[in-house]
Amino acid sequence: MVRKSCWFFLILATIFFLVGCEEKQTKGEDSSRVAVKNASQADGKQKEESKNNGDKKIPTNIKLSGEIVNENGKIVVKGKSNLMKGTYVEIDWLDRPFSIRNPICLLCEKGTVVDKNGNFTFEIPQDLQDHEYVLVTIEVVLGGLGQPEEIEAVYGEHGENLKGPFVYKHEILEEEYQKIFASVLVSPNGKQTVYPIKSPKREKVPDDYASTKVWIDTKLTNDHHYFYVKGKSNLLEGTRLNAFYYSSKEATLSQNWIGSSAEVVSDGTFFLQIPYDTIIESGFIVITSKPNDSHVLETRMKEIYGEQFEKMSGDQVKPNEEGGNMIEVLLYPKPPIVKAPEKTMLTTDDEEIKIQLPDDILFDHDKSDLKPDAQNTLNELIQSLETLKEDTVIQINGHTDSTGDDQYNMTLSENRAKAVEAYLRQSEKVNHMQISIHGFGETRPIAPNNTEEGKAKNRRVEIVINPK
Repeated sequence: MVRKSCWFFLILATIFFLVGCEEKQTKGEDSSRVAVKNASQADGKQKEESKNNGDKKIPTNIKLSGEIVNENGKIVVKGKSNLMKGTYVEIDWLDRPFSIRNPICLLCEKGTVVDKNGNFTFEIPQDLQDHEYVLVTIEVVLGGLGQPEEIEAVYGEHGENLKGPFVYKHEILEEEYQKIFASVLVSPNGKQTVYPIKSPKREKVPDDYASTKVWIDTKLTNDHHYFYVKGKSNLLEGTRLNAFYYSSKEATLSQNWIGSSAEVVSDGTFFLQIPYDTIIESGFIVITSKPNDSHVLETRMKEIYGEQFEKMSGDQVKPNEEGGNMIEVLLYPKPPIVKAPEKTMLTTDDEEIKIQLPDDILFDHDKSDLKPDAQNTLNELIQSLETLKEDTVIQINGHTDSTGDDQYNMTLSENRAKAVEAYLRQSEKVNHMQISIHGFGETRPIAPNNTEEGKAKNRRVEIVINPK
């Protein structure tokens, strides 16, 4: 009886033990599932927070600002951005900014690095005061050209992740890349000392962008130095345009033989700045683009337009003498209301007209008495001026180069202006106009004084009609 009772208690204890183990195991499995679930949620939240933080710290929509500071020809670039720390930025400074764009220094160090705040600074290691204009460029290039691996990991090996108005396409070995680019035009010998780095404005991309049926719209303005052409088109980004100003259809050479050039940007717009010496009634601007010009995206351009632009059509597409087609746009600047005498230069800026008379056709060196031959030039000038309406305002301004004493040059320039005024008035054909004289000495150069050619341009008497 006792033995049976022992067996009964042993079996009962075993049952309770097994039930307890099963409940413990079930509770353990439930706890594990909860732990895994919580860990998974925490990991996802961490990744999301990391992603959000990454978006804030390393944006790919690029912003640039800052300024270019010019102090007597010494130029410093002070850039601000949202670029990653360690991004390599190349700075360059180019001569002939409207055409050839020659690097002024080929062997100079041109790189700087973005700091932790997105800022970068670069001092150009040359005195550029002798240059009339310099184009300062800021560029960030991807594609194994000096960028750290962590930079390319964010922006893309081809810069494909970059966005914003500072992003431009370019081509390397028939592959397309994107780069960050900005440029600022600086006049090292001018009065302006601070030039802001501005974000370019982009327009809506045309619905027929890169169509083979090409169209181009233009708006033409000018001042006393340049024609300005603002254009809108459906041309492929990077299409190169070249522009020249000719005095007449018979002229074999343009007034500035180098001409001007620009590339179409991503919204189809372009901007041309074309230098000229004098506006002629028969003068015209021609803008062209040919298959063999240095286009930025040559591979894609050939796919779209053909090797010789043979797939291209439109009112501004003409047969090319070298074969295939070319783009040609003709513009006719408004002719001046007066005619410039021979060997003089005439420029306009809205209603203001300047006739520049070089000093060598009017005066001997260092003299203010008119040469005998000057009478022919001034008689031509009188014939143009006498046709102007009554009370037209005219200024006669004398200018010199920088050689010699400042006060002496001021007096010389004023005496030369007086000599021209006296000759005009003695004809009695310009008495219906309001005439004043000014001597500016060397204070208003139109060319650098470091060359004989520049000095010759600065030694002049200007007849300003309808001064602003």
